[in-house]
Amino acid sequence: MEKSLLTSAVIFLLSGKLLSQTVIGKIVDEDNSGLAGVTLNLYINPNVYNTTTLANGSFSFIITEVKDEQLPTGYAISNNFPNPFNPKTRIDITLPNSGVVKIEVFNLLGESVTEAIENIMNAGTNFVDIELNGLPNGIYLLRIKIDEKYTVVKKVMLIYGSKHLATDIASNTQPNKNESNKSSFLDTPIDSLVATNSFIGRKTFTNLPNIADDLLDLGDLVIERYCPEAPTVLYEGKLYKTVKIENQCWLKENLDVGIMINRIQSASNNGVIEKYCYGDSITNCNKYGGLYQWDEAMQYVTIEGTKGICPTGWHIPIGAELVTLQTTVDYNSNALKAIGQGIGGGQGTNTSGFSALLAGQRRFDGVNFNFLNSYTYFWSSSISITTSAFIMYMFYYDNLLNIYDYNKDYGISVRCLKD
Repeated sequence: MEKSLLTSAVIFLLSGKLLSQTVIGKIVDEDNSGLAGVTLNLYINPNVYNTTTLANGSFSFIITEVKDEQLPTGYAISNNFPNPFNPKTRIDITLPNSGVVKIEVFNLLGESVTEAIENIMNAGTNFVDIELNGLPNGIYLLRIKIDEKYTVVKKVMLIYGSKHLATDIASNTQPNKNESNKSSFLDTPIDSLVATNSFIGRKTFTNLPNIADDLLDLGDLVIERYCPEAPTVLYEGKLYKTVKIENQCWLKENLDVGIMINRIQSASNNGVIEKYCYGDSITNCNKYGGLYQWDEAMQYVTIEGTKGICPTGWHIPIGAELVTLQTTVDYNSNALKAIGQGIGGGQGTNTSGFSALLAGQRRFDGVNFNFLNSYTYFWSSSISITTSAFIMYMFYYDNLLNIYDYNKDYGISVRCLKD
């Protein structure tokens, strides 16, 4: 009865379960903000695994070894026989052409227990004998690699007193036993992890750790999105971060420069930069940036691409440059909105890194401020008609990204673009 139960247990344990491993991690920028929508390709020779980062930048891959039935036509690897065995067992390996077969043996802790065997096998059916003399009873894992293209994992059971291999006929292979056992773990080497999307371009991570257990956590993998030529800009006592979006280099925050004036006042050409703060509160300028009338932002010139109130080497974008940004994000304002801005279909993903805040506006006549946390608007330096200039704007409830002409007397946000 005990023997029958043992046999049943062996059949269950050796029923061809697939060895699987999970790789997880997170793609973040230099501010540790998760990057959503990044396409990832994990290269583990000979396979490529694909996934896309979630809203918080996290990702996961399920790595599996090859099942027998997944081997191409002409390849086959038998179960070992006898099984259980004592202390020698045999595996048949069928190849369509001659090739190199490598066999490694590990215990359930993932530790190598014998010297790796590398054999040159002929086309047709070959066999190789595995001997585990002197090892304790138990289950062992055979990792069988064919030409470094295909990998199959087999579970075998060593039980002293069980059936012996019926014959001692030598293996019909050409053994190469000069290979030393370089790794003491059942690990899977990672060649590289490649991250791509339209905003960050392409980033390749190499020298990653091997997968040596059921789970490998790569932690935070950083992709710097700042402009290499100007990671930060110190301007009028405030340090601004930058972000590279394809070929454009933007300030990552709304401009906040000048002295605050009351909403009922109009800015004047007096040599002093004047701004509005939503609700006449300097706290809102600190968070959302200043709100500027167009003439003040342009410093009373009408030349497209002028520096205006931007730092030296930067300018207020022309209408065509806003269109370039618009097309880069595929007219999707959510890609520009910071995480936490907007709701429903207008919820920001910030996949571009632009980090737009819904900063609202100061009405053209100074009666009040409107739309904080609902809408945001950005000046261009391009005139529509005498009293209007083009703006880019977005709403909290949808993902539309619009360009329109706007009365120059409104007070709205300014984002500077590098020359």
